Amino acid sequence: MGTKAAEPKARNRAGKVTLRDVADALGVSKATVSLALNGSELVAQKTRDRVLAKIDELGYVYNRGAAGLSTGVTRTIGLAIHDITNPYFSEVCAAIEEVLSEGGRIPYLCNTDESLERQQRFIAALAEHNADGLILCPAVGTRLEHLGPMIEQGRPVVLIARDIVGAPLDFVGNDDRLGLRMVTEHLIGLGHRRIAMLGGGQPTSAGKLRRGGYFDAMRDHGLAVDPELVLDCPTSPDGGAEGLKVAMANPVPPTAVACFSDLVALGALSALYELDLVPGESVAVAGCDGIAEGGRAYARLTTACIQKAAIGRAAARILVQRLSQPDLDPQRIILKPELIVRGSSGTRLGAPVVQRNHSRAFE
Repeated sequence: MGTKAAEPKARNRAGKVTLRDVADALGVSKATVSLALNGSELVAQKTRDRVLAKIDELGYVYNRGAAGLSTGVTRTIGLAIHDITNPYFSEVCAAIEEVLSEGGRIPYLCNTDESLERQQRFIAALAEHNADGLILCPAVGTRLEHLGPMIEQGRPVVLIARDIVGAPLDFVGNDDRLGLRMVTEHLIGLGHRRIAMLGGGQPTSAGKLRRGGYFDAMRDHGLAVDPELVLDCPTSPDGGAEGLKVAMANPVPPTAVACFSDLVALGALSALYELDLVPGESVAVAGCDGIAEGGRAYARLTTACIQKAAIGRAAARILVQRLSQPDLDPQRIILKPELIVRGSSGTRLGAPVVQRNHSRAFE
């Protein structure tokens, strides 16, 4: 009978391949295999490729949790967003995941749904599991002390989209004030003087800045703001629809509407159809964010387009950089929006209306 091949010495009782098995098969030290799996620059790329090929061949499964206990590095990153259903954040998160995965890091996602309590539970869990860092779009009411579990462990926190005033943290976001100023000035340039503002009433940095951009534009062009046309509403299509109906019920309704976000604007467009009004003809509508859905709407949406993927990539890169250089001064990256003019804002007020076939989307 043939001699049965001996089992690898370091294989455990369950028959699982161990780190020692991989090292012995390659003729290298266990430390070399561990460093290669952790992406250490101390290991040459040729050696790392050999290690990765061998673990695939042997079926080795790396115990990242156990490695984290000994090294303090888990290569996991928390990612907390207040509304993951918003297409704006879907694009931001996809860009974050792309950058993190390039470095072998795994994001753990939490949709806080504007719940400070849910956000706190997630942050506490990250700290308990030694997550390497956190990328956060803060829920309403977030203060610096709420981030204590991560900060006290020396874990980096990068804020996106919404800032925490006075927090000495990295921040990547959009020039929100400029965005709403741009769309409001566009509407003013079309001849509109009675312009409503829908949304932006939440006590967040984005809400204050975007609404501030609307007020700046109105003031600088010598236009009075009717407080009854500055309307709070949820940042959703349903919120925008209800807000638009309130605005149009005013004894002197607006001829144009600047919206806090594209989701609000899309809701406003749908409400106009319910009222048998035509966007861009009866009432001009403009949003802010530049989500893809705005370009597919029946009346394609005029918007201040935000560099969403760029925000995500920048935030992820800053966090990765801070992991190796924790003493860097906090970085603030503010990206400029771009005005995209489409059919929802129409032509200059008072210009002759071109008869359209409304069975087709506006150009």
